[in-house]
Amino acid sequence: MISIDGLTVEFGGTTLFKEITFSINEKDRIALMGKNGAGKSTLLKIIAGERAPTRGRVSSPKDTIIAYLPQQLMTHDNRTVFEEAAQAFAHIFKMEKEIEELNQQLTTRTD
Repeated sequence: MISIDGLTVEFGGTTLFKEITFSINEKDRIALMGKNGAGKSTLLKIIAGERAPTRGRVSSPKDTIIAYLPQQLMTHDNRTVFEEAAQAFAHIFKMEKEIEELNQQLTTRTD
């Protein structure tokens, strides 16, 4: 369970959100919706530990992994978001190519 307790975020005297408290349980599936500038990305960054709140805290069990995928990926090789996400399967794509090459060899070899 991820617990958010009394979270407040302020930027230069302007309060983005104040005293937010909620919990996310293990089997929960949630959606975060709001207008541009409402603080959705900021809240996700705080939950993931990439940013600190002005006040309040986020707690979770030690074995919990929280990750955040930014809206704009900062890649150095100009890959698209799809291409970047596909990198997780690069080893599978490599195996598929090797299988295809072996199948091609089987159709032409005579030994």
